[in-house]
Amino acid sequence: MDPVPLSRVSPHPRVESRIGPPSATDSAALAPRWALACAVAYAVLAVLARLTVVDGQTVSLVWPGAGVAILWLLAESPQRQWRVLVPLGLIHSSVAWLTDAPAAVVVLGSLSLVCQTWVSVALVRRWCPTLLGAGGTESFRSPRSLAYVCGAAALGSLLGALIGTLGVWFVSGDGWDAWVPQAWFGRQFTGIVVFGCVGHLAWEWYTQRVPRRTQGGSRRELVVLWAVSTVVVPLVFLQPLPLVFLVMPLAVWSAARFPTFVAALHALALGVGGLLLTLVGLGPSVDLSSAPLHQTLVAQVFLVAVLLTGLFVGTLSDRIDELLVRMGEARARAAEQAELLGEMTESMDEGLIVLDRDGTIERSNGASRRLAHRVCPGGTDAEALAGLVELVLHPPAADASSARAELGVGDVQLQLESGEDLVLAVSRADLANQQSDDGRSGVLLVLGDVTAHRKGLRPLVSFASTAAHDLRGPLTAVRAWLELAAHDLPAQSDVLASVRRAEQSAIQMAGLIDDLLAQAVAEAGDLVVTDVDLAGPDGTLARTSALLGPDDVLEIPDDGLPAVRGDEVALRQLFANLVGNAVKYSRPGVPAQVRVSARRRGSRVVIDVEDNGVGIAERERQVIFERFHRAAATRAEHGGTGMGLAICQTIVQRHGGSIECLAADPGPGSVFRLDLPAATPEVTAATPEVLAATPELTVVSDLPAPTPDAPTPEALTPDDERATA
Repeated sequence: MDPVPLSRVSPHPRVESRIGPPSATDSAALAPRWALACAVAYAVLAVLARLTVVDGQTVSLVWPGAGVAILWLLAESPQRQWRVLVPLGLIHSSVAWLTDAPAAVVVLGSLSLVCQTWVSVALVRRWCPTLLGAGGTESFRSPRSLAYVCGAAALGSLLGALIGTLGVWFVSGDGWDAWVPQAWFGRQFTGIVVFGCVGHLAWEWYTQRVPRRTQGGSRRELVVLWAVSTVVVPLVFLQPLPLVFLVMPLAVWSAARFPTFVAALHALALGVGGLLLTLVGLGPSVDLSSAPLHQTLVAQVFLVAVLLTGLFVGTLSDRIDELLVRMGEARARAAEQAELLGEMTESMDEGLIVLDRDGTIERSNGASRRLAHRVCPGGTDAEALAGLVELVLHPPAADASSARAELGVGDVQLQLESGEDLVLAVSRADLANQQSDDGRSGVLLVLGDVTAHRKGLRPLVSFASTAAHDLRGPLTAVRAWLELAAHDLPAQSDVLASVRRAEQSAIQMAGLIDDLLAQAVAEAGDLVVTDVDLAGPDGTLARTSALLGPDDVLEIPDDGLPAVRGDEVALRQLFANLVGNAVKYSRPGVPAQVRVSARRRGSRVVIDVEDNGVGIAERERQVIFERFHRAAATRAEHGGTGMGLAICQTIVQRHGGSIECLAADPGPGSVFRLDLPAATPEVTAATPEVLAATPELTVVSDLPAPTPDAPTPEALTPDDERATA
């Protein structure tokens, strides 16, 4: 694998590249060119660094080539690192030998450089995989990544200092000098941080289109910054007082207003200026010690401090800019989603009205405004909507003598000025994000015009009631004659067997008629809405205990269940069907165990009815609520018409909810999850007044009363198909 040249690095993920991707020929040509440039740069910097060796010392005071070595190795693939480490060691040892360094310093110095470079790059690639040369496409974009790079440089420099100090110790023979490892570490760490970090930013600047500061400075401000810095730095180092900290605000100014690379160049200029002035004998650190090693070490600390200050402020500004860009993108996406949601709500046939905690209308869609003008014509949109919400939350008293549609739970019947009746299906949901300290919350009202649908159900239930009445008479007579005939026939007669089969068919026909009537009543029968207790000795579930066998168990939480709001007779039939199914489709030899749990969710109560029966196959869970559906797996073992769960779904839907079948966890068994209106939920009016509770709604139907021989909902046998899990 060839070394990775600068131009091959992929563009920054958030910006476009300044240069196009090179061809294979360009890559092959640029790879040796880049390696040659790094080798020459390191050799030149190594020679310049060796010129800083003072009398009585064996090592140089500075070593900027350490940063070049890091960049060189980062540009090479991890599988071919020897292509950099071998020539790097040879160049270093050659320069040291040509500049009269002792043999031990030549050998151990080269070894220390190779080890520190390899360790530093390995840690950078492990800790910062988003950086150029480490698998990513960017330079330092956060203080965290910069801190990791500094940590990797510190560990690598520490290893190099330990190895290099051994060479100096072998040469000197005068004992251990504590300043040698400090100076070695300081010059290597300074070279890596200064030239490595600035070079890495230059690498990104060359290959990427680096974004500007969100609140960036102009070119005129940049000229002013450099002019002020050119004046301040010499003044600070020419006077004897220790005022070098006055340079720090200049680095912060540059990093906060300009891109990080520009700020790094400015901080580098400040630090290098201070270092050069210190080397020529100027600045406050000159008075600290007469040893050039000490003075240079202090100057390097100053250089690193200024540069890291600029880099940390710059990367923090980059992070802030990135968050601002993301926030802008998030706002744009939110605006698009809000516009889409607005278009969707405006195109809906149902009316949507949002009330805040004080009952004021906050939002509405076109369907609700059109509906409001039908109910309260002649006013403005706000007046019509306020009137509509007031009527929905305070429905007028129903006239039992008037012809009315068969209402469901939550249905409201209003009379228009034209004399026509308007039936609205009203569903209500509390808005949790508008909850106040006193418990009040915003409300979402969904209004649907179901006048035609509700009126269309009246002929259906009327026909079902009449058909059941007319069919029961002849069927009862047939059953009676068949029973008499069976009584007079011999016990082993073939004719008796045929008569018994005919009698059983008549019984099944009677059950089918009862189920059809129960379905029709569930769909369009009259509902009397009250608060219904599910648990307790007089609760709805207690009345289903007759369906249980001697060993069957019905479990209800000790703290009871939340009360619901609905028709007590319909809810009794709903839970009788579910509990009866659990008993009917229990596993052979295993007593039925039915567990009922519930929880309040806004204005609804979510109820789970779990059993330990044979379970329902996953493919059957979506179709078991269809009428007359019977699974093949249990059809031979259990009789029935497949209407029980269809009746349950109809009852739940008339209460404004839904029902679904889930697998029991752990199995076997099934869980029927449904939701019903909570008992007496708090309702917020459209006016500033807040109502205490939803008014009780009593719905009276003009349906013909059931005949005396018609089965009551309590007597209906729960019957639906349950498939083997």
